[in-house]
Amino acid sequence: MTRVCLTTSAAAIAAAMLVACGTKGNGAPANPTTPTTPTPVGVRAIVVTSAPASQTTYQMTARAQMTDGTSLDVTTASQWMTSDASVATVASSGVLTVLRAGHIYVRANYQNTAGVLDMTVNVPQPPQSGTLALSGTATETAPAAKPLAGVAVRIIAGPDTGLSTMTDGRGQLLFPPLHPGVIGVEATKDSYLVWRLTNLIMDHDRDLQVVLYPVPPKDNSGASATARCNDGSWSWAETRAEACASNGGIAYTVCPGPLCQSATGR
Repeated sequence: MTRVCLTTSAAAIAAAMLVACGTKGNGAPANPTTPTTPTPVGVRAIVVTSAPASQTTYQMTARAQMTDGTSLDVTTASQWMTSDASVATVASSGVLTVLRAGHIYVRANYQNTAGVLDMTVNVPQPPQSGTLALSGTATETAPAAKPLAGVAVRIIAGPDTGLSTMTDGRGQLLFPPLHPGVIGVEATKDSYLVWRLTNLIMDHDRDLQVVLYPVPPKDNSGASATARCNDGSWSWAETRAEACASNGGIAYTVCPGPLCQSATGR
């Protein structure tokens, strides 16, 4: 009897150990579970773009396209270089400085992945000698306001002093190509007062508007007219109230003269 009890106890212990080790619902042993390792996120590509910052600089941008579908601005974390440092240089901030016109490749490297942008760059050139245009028109002042042919327009100061042109039948003028610099211009025509412009800066093409005033006529006593009326006639009145009272009002007063002095308070 004692041996039978011992055998039964051993069987019970073995069954308990089997349960402790784990069984499936059908009595089969359970498979061990393997921990899942996260897939690391890496750089799939680098996209390089540029935006003008000034006439000679560009702000370059590098953006990393990640393997999980996200993107990241890595401009300041990238290593920058250009294919030709004599054409342009690029700082660690991504600012590209153009030194001369040319064709380059700009490269950004981040975590062993590179992006490249193909660029053609230029720099503004200063005006070359004899390449600036000076054109325009010459007209009589209101109330006539008509184009004037045969107006002599001359350079009186500056690099091209002495150069002149003449207005055509439509009152248009055109000089040969001029040099850069500060110039003075004078326009003359018989029966008109001299028109003069000083300190005209020729740093780009210019359009000149010449407005000439007729020489004021004189009466039988030799007195000069004091005002031009809106109907085109002239007045010799000594006061503004009397001048052109029946002629549509004053178009402009004659200077020097009594109305000019009165109008300016001198």
